[in-house]
Amino acid sequence: MTIERSEDPVSNPDRERLRRRLRRAAGAALSRDEPVVSQRPPRSPYVVRTADHTGGPDVRRALDFLLRLAELLLRSGAGSVDVEASVVACATALGLRDVEASVTYTQVLVSVSVVDSDAPLTDLRIVRVRAVDHSRLVALHQLVLALTEGDLTPEAAYQRLDDILHAPKRYPRWVVSIAWGMLAAATAVQLGGEWLLALVTFGATVLIDRAGRRLARRNVPDFYLNFVGAAIVTGVAVVLTAAGAPVQPGLVVAGGVVLLLPGIALLGAVQDALTGFMVTAAGRALEVLILAAGLTGGVAAALIVARQAGITMSVTAPAAFTVGGLPSRFLSAGVVATAMAVGLYASSRLLPAVFLLGGVGYVAYLGLDHLLASASMSRGVIAVAIGVCGQAIAMRRRLPALAVVLPAIVPMLPGLTIYGAMLQLTQGDSRSGISGLLIAATQSLALAAGVILGDFLAQPLTRELSRSERRYAGPRLVGPLRVRRLRRTRRRR
Repeated sequence: MTIERSEDPVSNPDRERLRRRLRRAAGAALSRDEPVVSQRPPRSPYVVRTADHTGGPDVRRALDFLLRLAELLLRSGAGSVDVEASVVACATALGLRDVEASVTYTQVLVSVSVVDSDAPLTDLRIVRVRAVDHSRLVALHQLVLALTEGDLTPEAAYQRLDDILHAPKRYPRWVVSIAWGMLAAATAVQLGGEWLLALVTFGATVLIDRAGRRLARRNVPDFYLNFVGAAIVTGVAVVLTAAGAPVQPGLVVAGGVVLLLPGIALLGAVQDALTGFMVTAAGRALEVLILAAGLTGGVAAALIVARQAGITMSVTAPAAFTVGGLPSRFLSAGVVATAMAVGLYASSRLLPAVFLLGGVGYVAYLGLDHLLASASMSRGVIAVAIGVCGQAIAMRRRLPALAVVLPAIVPMLPGLTIYGAMLQLTQGDSRSGISGLLIAATQSLALAAGVILGDFLAQPLTRELSRSERRYAGPRLVGPLRVRRLRRTRRRR
């Protein structure tokens, strides 16, 4: 039996032409610039190459440099997107190919391809200790800028990173203790307290700092450090109330609480969440909850002891808004911001800008809150303005925006609201207490989200960035931002 084959309706030339079209269509679909997580964009905005590593010891040394840089950035308080973008920028400047960087809350992984090898070179660094140091953060930021702009050779960059790693603290410890005391005292004054109250708050805060330092040497977790600190400052307020001292005890607690609030962790959590680092954001958010739980637990424990002893504590309202009181509010808020910057080891050339930004920002918040009658919205709007101004100052002086905006928002932290909420909880008014804590959380989130939005609005970006490049475009607080200049340079070339 013979089966006849039908003729192929498509001739061989047509079939080959169809195959080529399908290959081109498939290749175009696979090469589309889709957003990729933890991957360097195909067209990196960092185009300067100062070296060309081809393999062997040079690649290993460059990889070690990238890992140490990322670890120090994380330890110094930088966000995950800032660390990843800085690693990608420096890797591009060093001439490394196909760099992958993965940053989480406790580790950094970097992988680079090696010429004449199918397997990439990969290494991991664990971040075990966190110590926020803005002087080191500024030095790392300027190192990244110098390397990516071609002002540093690889050897000079390696040596400079070693110098940053072994550099001593900018201020001695006693200066930092005085700064924390000044922060709490100025907070009490800006809320309407007198100078006697400021002196008492200063002494209580220095005591908290010394006790916390001694406990930290014994590796006591931060939860217990916050618990002990909050209990000490609230206990001082209870003793003053029992002695009939002519001070407002609630303002003493508010000053100490502002010092213990996890503002740094909260800002990092919001930034990581907005930039897609959900795992790291969840870790930072859990850290915020644990530190806040220790803080509120310490305040509550001291208030419960006071109630059992028959000592009646009262909720202290902040001073009313008056035009005549604005100069003192401006000065005290500026001192709060400056003291916070000194406590974080910020450079002395940053202090005038931080003082003005913190003072003006707080006075503007008081005026806006008087008009809107909404503390959360007022804080958010002023935080956006602080983010814009802070980013502009940072870009002009080649500094990380984080070192400018973080101290500037501290005068607006809701320390007095937290004390009032915990007092209501211990007095049996659970509904008002929980509502007060939620209001304090909302106000803190408004500050963090507003600062990051303002920072993002001030960045020098253009619509020419591809979708994957935008992952490194913002919102950013540390690292290179001058994308537009590099892209225009490449066009002229």
